[in-house]
Amino acid sequence: MDEFCPLVFAVDSNMVLLRLNGKVALITGGGTGIGEAIADLFSQEGANVVVTGRRKQPLEAITEKILHQGGQATYYTGDVSNWDDAQAMVKHAAKHFGPIDVLVTCAGVIRRTEKVEEVTEEQWNELVDINLKGTFSIIHFTLPFMMERRLGNIITISSTLAHFAAAGYATYCATKGGVSALTKVIALQYAPYNIRANSICPGMVKTPMAYIDRPKPFDEIVDGIIEQQYPLKRVAMPKDIAKAALFLASEESSYITGHELVVDGGFSIK
Repeated sequence: MDEFCPLVFAVDSNMVLLRLNGKVALITGGGTGIGEAIADLFSQEGANVVVTGRRKQPLEAITEKILHQGGQATYYTGDVSNWDDAQAMVKHAAKHFGPIDVLVTCAGVIRRTEKVEEVTEEQWNELVDINLKGTFSIIHFTLPFMMERRLGNIITISSTLAHFAAAGYATYCATKGGVSALTKVIALQYAPYNIRANSICPGMVKTPMAYIDRPKPFDEIVDGIIEQQYPLKRVAMPKDIAKAALFLASEESSYITGHELVVDGGFSIK
């Protein structure tokens, strides 16, 4: 009888199982903050990344970073709240990499210390157009391609303020509540097409947007006070949200849809 010899498999130490290998990911608001972090992480996990936004310079910067790291990326400058621009973003992605597998809607703006009776129509429209209309428009133009392939993954960036009131944030809360509700409808209505849709609801994230309307001389003091309100004693970094997005974009979450993933260091459970 021959002596038993176990099989030995040689594994290259440089081989890594990439969770988004070959996937096409379109990320709105992808030039800064959360969107930039998601674009970077998705690329590291093998995705072909398309970043969009209103400002060319940051889009160029993250695209060049990804290319320098050996990834694949392109960008499109436009306003997601403009339907022509939103459609052009989707077409740009398809032209360069093919149909979109993963859509992440990061484009957003915020306004603080609002007095509802003093909000102008222009101010209201700005937040509604970018946060809510922009999310709807890019989904609107992406869905037909996903429906045709019977495959797709949509991740919206909402907020804990979609569910918790905060004085001074009336318009922002209203728009993020709309984003969360829209995402659930998409999840329900397009499940038969094998399209998943989920929201990420961050608390405060340390991005440039977090400091809008804040008194600059007191940033460090204010940050310290805010951090103490979080059970984990820190606010989120963009990479914390990017990791949550990666989970929802990957096959690890293949049976999750219509979910709101709260990423807030425990703030909302107090």
